[in-house]
Amino acid sequence: MRLKKIFYYIFLLVILPTLGSCSMTKYVPKDQYLLKNVKIKATIPDVNNEELKGYLRQTPNNTILGFWPLKLGFYNASSEDSTKWSNRWLRRIGEPPVIYDSLKTIYGCDELQKVIFNKGYLNANVTFKTTINPKKRHAKVTYSIEEGEPYRLRNYFITIPDSSALEAINQREKPLIKPGDLFDIDRLNEEREQVAKMLRNQGYYNFRKELLFFYVDSALNTHEIDAELSIQPQYLDNDSALQIIFTKKEIENVTILALKDNDLLKNDLELDTFYQNNIKVIYNKKNKAFRPKALINKTSIQPNRFYSDFIVDRTYSRLNSLNAAKYVNISFTENSNNKLDAQIVITQNKPHTVSAEIEGTYSGGDLGVGAAIGYKNNNIFRGSEILNININGGYEAIGSLSEYQSAWDIGGEASLTFPTLLMPMTKDFRQRSTGTTEIAASVNFQQRPEYQRNIASAGIKYNWRWRRVNFTFNLLDLSYIYLPYMTAAFKDKYMRPTSSIRFSYEDHFIMRWGLGINMSNRRNMTFNTSSFYTFRTNVRTAGNLLYGISHLIKQQKNEDGVYEIFNIQYSQFAKADIDFAYNWYLTDKSRLVFHTGLGVGIPYGNASILPFEERYYSGGANSMRGWAARKLGPGNFYNSSGSIDFMKQSGDIKFDLNLEARFRLIWKLEAAVFVDAGNIWTIRDYAEQPTGAFRWNEFYKQIACNYGVGLRLDFDFFVIRVDMGIKLYDPGYPIESERWRTDLTWRDDFALHFAVGYPF
Repeated sequence: MRLKKIFYYIFLLVILPTLGSCSMTKYVPKDQYLLKNVKIKATIPDVNNEELKGYLRQTPNNTILGFWPLKLGFYNASSEDSTKWSNRWLRRIGEPPVIYDSLKTIYGCDELQKVIFNKGYLNANVTFKTTINPKKRHAKVTYSIEEGEPYRLRNYFITIPDSSALEAINQREKPLIKPGDLFDIDRLNEEREQVAKMLRNQGYYNFRKELLFFYVDSALNTHEIDAELSIQPQYLDNDSALQIIFTKKEIENVTILALKDNDLLKNDLELDTFYQNNIKVIYNKKNKAFRPKALINKTSIQPNRFYSDFIVDRTYSRLNSLNAAKYVNISFTENSNNKLDAQIVITQNKPHTVSAEIEGTYSGGDLGVGAAIGYKNNNIFRGSEILNININGGYEAIGSLSEYQSAWDIGGEASLTFPTLLMPMTKDFRQRSTGTTEIAASVNFQQRPEYQRNIASAGIKYNWRWRRVNFTFNLLDLSYIYLPYMTAAFKDKYMRPTSSIRFSYEDHFIMRWGLGINMSNRRNMTFNTSSFYTFRTNVRTAGNLLYGISHLIKQQKNEDGVYEIFNIQYSQFAKADIDFAYNWYLTDKSRLVFHTGLGVGIPYGNASILPFEERYYSGGANSMRGWAARKLGPGNFYNSSGSIDFMKQSGDIKFDLNLEARFRLIWKLEAAVFVDAGNIWTIRDYAEQPTGAFRWNEFYKQIACNYGVGLRLDFDFFVIRVDMGIKLYDPGYPIESERWRTDLTWRDDFALHFAVGYPF
């Protein structure tokens, strides 16, 4: 089927029912008008006209791509017969027409006046003009803002009737307000909040931002204002109130009550107490929910220290990071010594979880089934240590009924995660960071017609967060691959002495370490619509320690010229990945997402090629979406077999460049339009992968390109995604004139992907 026909049917099935079903003014009452458009004309620096529309009382119906009122189209496609489910459904997902209201327009004008006034344009003038089209029954409103000359701060003072508090305020590194700034009321409120927050972090427990207010005085005809931040007048002449406000509070006692939910309902509850570092932990003696020392180590609130909001928030964060914690509450009371007593209540979550799942698989025309069962204990040692045990297996039917073969695998993994970093560290670092230590091991046994393969792995991994950056450090990561059997045909194809990829199917051992960094400036993962970026990088190496030992002890190499450990060759390589994505919100319902990724792996020393599990591949739902997974590259490599050759279509270098526009349609439904570019390459020339090696004078000609569309169901916490990618430039075609894909076919040029989560 040709591309024109595809879009033709999409147009008939989707667009025409919403655009051509009826007039956009079908449900606009007689003698009233549909609000078609609203414009704001203003040239105020640092003020976005689109953001100003958020203050209006009335705006037009939502549109897609700035012109298509899809929701209104669905609403208009319904009839007034509410007994039909189709009409109720269309109205539920649709949006009724916005009727022009002159009173709301006047209110909107007043709101814009207030917003501009708060930005320092005290003499601004806001007017509006309404244009009516009686024939089309449309109304357009244009707001015009004449801002005039802004007012600026000439002098700014802080007068606090307490020398210690005033000195602390004046020592701030970055005050929000300084002379010469615009008289921005929103900025002044931020200054008030910052001062109050800073004083509370200094121990002034009874201080609140509501105690502060601004005196302002404008000089005649100068457009300059003097501002003074001070205490509310009613407190200035009240010495007892000032003493309460400006007395720094010290924490005297810290008590932690650690129980299970059902403990609170018991009449015969027998409590016991544990003391350490002047912190008291109360718990159920017969059924201890938490190990007291584990809770104390997660508590940043300490006796004999001044109160601080920051320390309280940190304690909340650290205790809530415990998987075994269900509920955490922190409160303070003033005692007879004029000090604070802290009470922390923490209850335990369900410690045991059992899960089971079964799935069907379809790969390359072969059907299969998989199953898994898992057990999780969130509090195995009473310190929120997590024990995970999983057992999984799968079976796949390969080939036709007449030539039936099968493949199966079974495996298991176990991990133990501690809610702290089990490494030497300073007390300050332990208190400031939130980290875990994971010890894991796994085994997997695979039986295929071509070979048997057994895989075992084990490792120690640290995860921690410092400020807004997440770190992952693999202190030790061991992998052992053992193939006890393979067919003669498989050996002849992959295990010849000249084969550069036979290492991936030989017994081999990998000992590696790595460091990963992940950071983002996104503040709210669910509801935030401010533009944000994410950045990830990983660096890992393998085999260096073993190679150094082999070289030091003058170990003899085998007949292939490599070192072995326990008669098994070990791999040696270095690998680095960088991934960056930027989400630019155009409106609250549309955004552009830019993504780029680069990865390079270099085998050296004891290895001539990267292990298969470390090599890159291209194509699939999260990469080049015009290709199926592992169907692109490396370089100009052309796969004439028609099936996926996992080893040959992998490489040592990967580059991705993606641009995607996402639009919220109706309900949870989102549409996307995207363009992808990229490929993979090998770091060296390999006979099995001709034209796959990276070369500076050739690689840019080998960058593939595709475009496509997608639909997503965004449920905030997870996303179900369908993307259709269409090839634009395919470097794998031997004839260069065929690489630009203008005559499209379903078989060669389209790829459909189902996935969970955004691609980047």
